[in-house]
Amino acid sequence: MKSLQKYPSLHYKQSLITDGRIILLDELLAPEVQQELKSLKTSDGYELLFLEDSQLAVGLEEILKGIVEKEPDTLLVFPGNGSNYPRRLSRVCKEFPTTTGVYAKRFWMPGTDPVVITETICPDIFMITTVKTVVVIDDVISSGLTMCKLHQQNAWRFPAAKWVGVAWMAQIPQVRAKSGVKGYDYVSVTCVVGKTNQGRTPVNSLSTLRHDSTIAESYARRHFKEPLEFLHLIKNTSSDLSER
Repeated sequence: MKSLQKYPSLHYKQSLITDGRIILLDELLAPEVQQELKSLKTSDGYELLFLEDSQLAVGLEEILKGIVEKEPDTLLVFPGNGSNYPRRLSRVCKEFPTTTGVYAKRFWMPGTDPVVITETICPDIFMITTVKTVVVIDDVISSGLTMCKLHQQNAWRFPAAKWVGVAWMAQIPQVRAKSGVKGYDYVSVTCVVGKTNQGRTPVNSLSTLRHDSTIAESYARRHFKEPLEFLHLIKNTSSDLSER
């Protein structure tokens, strides 16, 4: 992507250009349900795409192996609920000896700026001088605010560490930082997504659309001409469809 040339510290294995919207399948969704969802009319006439988490997990595993092999004294950090999905599919994450979770929550409604709340990493320790690399792992980097807020709140507690961001997917950055996220030496992702006009492609995980009704209802109203049908379908299995 030409628009990414100004982000030399944002590394990615693949790119995807679409003017539609993407749903990340971090939970099971029957193929026949996917087809019914794709047949729904969208508000702008552009496509609905599905990406399997297993497709993205392979690239992320390669990224993580490279990081833990070359970066000394690394701590893997998993913010919020979204990071649980790449963590579940990664052998590196499961076997690495120094890992920790941290509370992080992003709030956003159409027409407003997103708000992110994060907490302290390893709150029982005042300052951690032995960690040389903090690796923050997530499923999707959208605005980059979650990673940025974690760095702002915690960087002083890791005085000897550089910060690295890793994710399945990232949208085209909107900040001037060379990595695409302020405070991070570099960011590595499996796939970067964007629109043909270099704008940001809507990316949402299936788990969020299934389990957060407020986000799901807003998403359905903005993207589909039949929002109630969309909401019904994402909660269905193939057996549900056969009974309709």
